[in-house]
Amino acid sequence: MFVKNLKTDIIWAVTDEHGTRLLRTEDFEEVEAPKPKRTPAKKSETDETEK
Repeated sequence: MFVKNLKTDIIWAVTDEHGTRLLRTEDFEEVEAPKPKRTPAKKSETDETEK
């Protein structure tokens, strides 16, 4: 389960049991899993020397 701390905007992966306890407070809300950021692949030196 993923929960978001509404004070800090940080998303945490927690167990269902821990998430249930956190959601009882007003400081957290359940959110969907964040999508991973895509980063372009870096070219290695061998890629450039082969050209």
